[in-house]
Amino acid sequence: MALATIDSVLGQIDDLVRNAGDSDGMGFRLRLEELIKKGGRDTENAIHHYITGTYVGVATRINLVRMAGYILSDSFLLPLKKVIDTGEDDLLREEAIISVAKYGDHRALDILASALEKSRKPQLQEAISRAIGRIKENNPFLVMLPRFLSGSKNRDLFLVTLKVFKKILSPADAKTLIAYLHHGDQLVGEGSFEILCFRGDEAVYFFVAEYFREHGRLLLRAAESQVGAARLAVLAAALHEYLKRYPQFFPQLRADIADMQAKAGSAAWGGALAALLADLDPVAGAQ
Repeated sequence: MALATIDSVLGQIDDLVRNAGDSDGMGFRLRLEELIKKGGRDTENAIHHYITGTYVGVATRINLVRMAGYILSDSFLLPLKKVIDTGEDDLLREEAIISVAKYGDHRALDILASALEKSRKPQLQEAISRAIGRIKENNPFLVMLPRFLSGSKNRDLFLVTLKVFKKILSPADAKTLIAYLHHGDQLVGEGSFEILCFRGDEAVYFFVAEYFREHGRLLLRAAESQVGAARLAVLAAALHEYLKRYPQFFPQLRADIADMQAKAGSAAWGGALAALLADLDPVAGAQ
């Protein structure tokens, strides 16, 4: 967008916000939403200081907070969190809680859980608890995550949840499992890798590659055992799935895959690596 156009949109937003008393709440929010969508991230950033500052009245800031809950831009999460944590008006804070809850993901849950821990006002605690409940009710990932994290404590429940996650998770939800790659429970760590490979996008490549390299070396020490061989086969099959979806990353891992496949010898788990090579590098796979 041309700089002159951006300046024009910013000017219209500034006029709209400063004269918000001249229009009804719904009309204000609809017009502001239209301008923000037109101007993009630059205009989103421009209204942050209105949401968190005291340049305009509380009624206008409430409308801004509600609008943020309609647009659901990532850039609004931080100012909404600031309002919840330090806002001077309880009604404003409650509206920010509602808007954050509309994001319906782990980021919203983390913001609200932190606010619940800090809050000392029963009314706000109740509002936060309701919002957390709505998020969990509407997001199957957050509901099922504890079952996945049960890992070896409840292997059957873990395996069922793993199978579901590999089919339904969005790339954004899958990305949150990066935090569990090095979990103390081996099942949780390796399951997180599988989910990243099946549901993650380009943004998780670094973590997929590093885990394959590091964990592959560790598993090679137990490759002679039936359990170790089975875990290596799963590791290779998961990586194969990821690289089929994002073959542009294969050249960066070709040497690591070929080296591990050479170490497999005639072991059955080497077949998974051979299949990967044959699929993505037919010349090397035929050797």
